[in-house]
Amino acid sequence: MMSTKFKSPSIKCILIALLFTFGEYYSQSTNGAVGINTTTPNANSVLDVVSSNNNKGVLIPRLTEAQRNAIVINNAQDDGLTIYNTTEDCINYWSLADNEWKSVCGQMGKAVFTVDCSSSKAMGSYVKGKELTSSNYLSIAVNVTKLGNYTITGTTPNGYNFYGTGVFLNTGVQTIQIPGQGTPQNVQTDNITLEANGAAVNCTPAISIAVLSPAGSYTMSCGSATVNGVYKVGTALTASNTITLPVNVSALGSYTVTTNTVDGISFSGSGTFTSTGNQNITLQGTGSPSSTTVKTMTITSDSQGGVSTTCSVNVIVVIPKKKLLTIGTAPNGCGYNVSGTSPSGMVTKAAANFGTLANSIVKYEGWDQIIDGTDSPSAAQLTTWTTGANPVDIIVIGYAWGMNAAEAQVLRNYLTKGGVIVAYSESNSGMQNLLRNVFDGSVNTGSVNSAGSIYKLPLTNDEILNGPFGDIRGLQWGEDASATTYATGLPSSEITVYSGDTNISTASPSGTVGRVTAFKHNSLNFIWVGDGGFNSQCGTVAAPNTSDTICPFYADTNYKPIPKPNYGNGAAAYEMNVYNSIFYANALAWAIKKAEFNGINTQ
Repeated sequence: MMSTKFKSPSIKCILIALLFTFGEYYSQSTNGAVGINTTTPNANSVLDVVSSNNNKGVLIPRLTEAQRNAIVINNAQDDGLTIYNTTEDCINYWSLADNEWKSVCGQMGKAVFTVDCSSSKAMGSYVKGKELTSSNYLSIAVNVTKLGNYTITGTTPNGYNFYGTGVFLNTGVQTIQIPGQGTPQNVQTDNITLEANGAAVNCTPAISIAVLSPAGSYTMSCGSATVNGVYKVGTALTASNTITLPVNVSALGSYTVTTNTVDGISFSGSGTFTSTGNQNITLQGTGSPSSTTVKTMTITSDSQGGVSTTCSVNVIVVIPKKKLLTIGTAPNGCGYNVSGTSPSGMVTKAAANFGTLANSIVKYEGWDQIIDGTDSPSAAQLTTWTTGANPVDIIVIGYAWGMNAAEAQVLRNYLTKGGVIVAYSESNSGMQNLLRNVFDGSVNTGSVNSAGSIYKLPLTNDEILNGPFGDIRGLQWGEDASATTYATGLPSSEITVYSGDTNISTASPSGTVGRVTAFKHNSLNFIWVGDGGFNSQCGTVAAPNTSDTICPFYADTNYKPIPKPNYGNGAAAYEMNVYNSIFYANALAWAIKKAEFNGINTQ
């Protein structure tokens, strides 16, 4: 009987056979290409992976950004090394050319930032049943530490939400707007639930929104509106920058009042009326003024009932500092030279007149420099002050400078370049030199009348006669101490005449046609009055000189310009108030404005 022996194959051989079989089934190698789940891998690919049921993908190593950064890069071998960055949800690869990790998400990957809840807020008004508009958004303050994409959401349980996405291109503190959409359903206060790049942002207290009832009926009194606070170029508005708007409410409900945005600033206010009748509402300002131009804000209300819903109000922005050159005798004496401590000098420098106080009459940063030019500056000195990189903005001239032709030529050149001159001078020869330079050789000057003469001002409506310090149209100014200089031959088309040579402080006023004692040039920044002592007050504001023929300039103890009473060289019946100080202050306000908007340093 034959015996037969069978040898079982070794486990090792079986495993090898199975591996080849498995590999044959799951992958094929053709011309160096490896295929998974395909027998015909792409010839241009080293590895061709196919999802047999089209329901699976490929996973590459998944690392956090910290783990990725811990990789020790070998530049010679690791160019193109690829991972999936779980921190920014993005595929990254190492770039030898740029020596850094690159994102291949088609964008920059997630940004890293924090939200400053205390500086974030909801903007616009929210009214039951009124769909949100572009004015309804979240203003979110963030501090970005890594550039990239952001998605921020704000949700409420009341029919409206906020969503915004974008890219931070710069690190640091910045503010973004997250638009709102939807329609508030109920009158209530909603706390916003914030998320940033999928993570909850816990604000304590939460950003909240008060949803108002439907609008009431009310009329606005823009003519009585008050603009509050100080407005300065480049300075963000604060809680003090408001508009107080009187309204008359005829039907209860909510209100939403807004303005347009002008040169970077706007105003808005909302709330609910609890009573009818006259009352005030407050509009809060936001933004930063971008220029010193006067801003005409158009106010729009949501009042129901067919009443007017628009009107306007002006916002004045502080004018930056200017340089002033003053010429005249004794700055601390009677005030011919307004650089000193005389009443006219203090009117010039008082912050309540020209300053940044809430009650300053002219919103102005004050004087960068006040130069005492004495009463006899030379042409060389004038050239130094009026030319170069930073010439003076304004020149005020008083008694008793009698400029020569060369000095007059310097001033004429200064005027043609945009300089501002306000000249109070009774020097016949000096003024003839200046006026002939400004106009032509046909101008002549002379003297008329005597101390205490009074000259009538016209009803012309301009910034000198009807300015921020008072309306003196149809009133009068007084001559100080001596005769008045007049000019003839002035071209009427180029000037606005403020006074002739008729002294009205007499029972029989008389004058000569064509003689001008005060005017403003219509194209140059130039005012002239033919009295060097126009601004004189040899007393103090507390103890003023009460003479009826000298010192016609008066100010109160706060240095606000006021009229001097009982002035004039005629009988008591012909004495009257004179308004030199108000003319002067209005003229200085005009000069500051001219220097800012049409001056030698701003043209």
